[in-house]
Amino acid sequence: MLPKISSAFLNVTNSCNLACRYCFVEQAPERMELQTAKDAADFLAANAGQDTPSINFFGGEPLLMWDELISPLTDYVREKYQRFDLSMTSNCTLLTRERAEYMREQGIGLLFSMDGDRRSQERNRPLRGGGSSFDVLREKIPLILEYFPDVMFRSTVTPETAGDLFHDMMFAERAGFRTFFTMPDSFAAWDGTEPLEEELRRYSEHYADCLERGEEPIYFTQMEKFFRKILTRNRAIREGQRREFRSCRACGKCGLGAGRYAGINLNGDILACQEFFSRSDRKFVIGNIYTGVDDERRDALCAEYDGESVCGDDCASCPLDRICDGGCVANNYMISGRLHRMPDICCRWDRLLLRESVYLMDRLGRTGNAGFLERWKRYVA
Repeated sequence: MLPKISSAFLNVTNSCNLACRYCFVEQAPERMELQTAKDAADFLAANAGQDTPSINFFGGEPLLMWDELISPLTDYVREKYQRFDLSMTSNCTLLTRERAEYMREQGIGLLFSMDGDRRSQERNRPLRGGGSSFDVLREKIPLILEYFPDVMFRSTVTPETAGDLFHDMMFAERAGFRTFFTMPDSFAAWDGTEPLEEELRRYSEHYADCLERGEEPIYFTQMEKFFRKILTRNRAIREGQRREFRSCRACGKCGLGAGRYAGINLNGDILACQEFFSRSDRKFVIGNIYTGVDDERRDALCAEYDGESVCGDDCASCPLDRICDGGCVANNYMISGRLHRMPDICCRWDRLLLRESVYLMDRLGRTGNAGFLERWKRYVA
C-alpha cells in the first residue's frame, strides 16, 4: 500500500527575480492564494499520522511571497500544529535580517541556491531586470551564514562553467560554507567531461590534503554518498544481485509520487514531482488537496517505471550498473519522454564521482587517516 502524502514542495509562485539560464520553470506572474496554502497544510497534517508533516516553500522565488503567504502561513501552522517541519529553497537575494531572524525563530530551514564565484554566478544566474546577482549575494552571504551556519551551498554546473567548478567550491569554502552540492545541467549540450574530470580531481586532492593536515574541507555531499554506494555495489557483487535494492525500484524513488513526498501546485493539484509545476503535462498529476489523492495514478506511474529497465550511457560496461537507480525521473522524462532513459551526462557524472570516491578511499583509508576513518563510520553503520 502506498503511504499517504504528508510532505510537499509548495509552489508558492512561478515568478522569479533571477533569469537562470537552465531554469525549468516557465515564468509567469502566477501566485498561490493564502487560503490554498492553509488548506494544503491541513491536508498534509491530516495525512501525517505519526509522521511529522512538512512543507518546503518553492518556486519561482518563494521570498517574493514573504508577506502574502510565507509569514502568515508559518504563523498559521505554528499556532495550529505541535509538529510541522518548514523549509525553503531560495536564491536569497531578497533575504533581510528581519526575515532571517523570523525564519530562525520559527524553525524554517534553508537550502541556498548559488552557482559560485562571480564568473559562474553572473554567467548562469543574472538578475531578471539585468545586473549582477553576485553583487547582491556577496553582501548577504555573511547574513545567511550567521543565521543558517549549516546551510548547504547548492549549485548547477554548466558546460560554460565546468572549468571553474573547483574554484567555485573553494569560493564557497572560503566564505564559510561547510557542505556543497552540485549537479551538471542535464539539459545542456555537453561535448565531453574532461573539465569535470580535472576539477573533481582537484577537489579530491584538496579533500585529502585537508584531512592529512587535520583540517576540515568543505564536504561535497554527492561524493560522500558514493562511499556508501561503493559498499552497496560490493554487496551486490558479493550476493550476485542486480538492481534488487529498494532505491532501484519505483517505490524507492523520488519523483514518482510513490512515497510520502509530492508537490502541491498553485491550484492545489498534487504532483508526483515539483519539477512539473509549470508544465501542462498532466501525467504526473496524482490528485488535488480538495478531491484527494488518486492512488491508481500513483500505482500506474510505479508500474510504468518498474516495467522497463533503466538505461543510459554504456550500461554494459558501467561499474554502477548493478546499483543504478535511474537518476532523476523527471529530468529523464523531460529530456527523452521516458522515465528510464538517463541523460548521458548524468551517467558520466556518476562514474566520475565513483572514480574520485575510490581514489579517496585508497589514499586515505590505506594510510588510516583518522579524519577519514571517523567519517567512514557513518557509512558502515
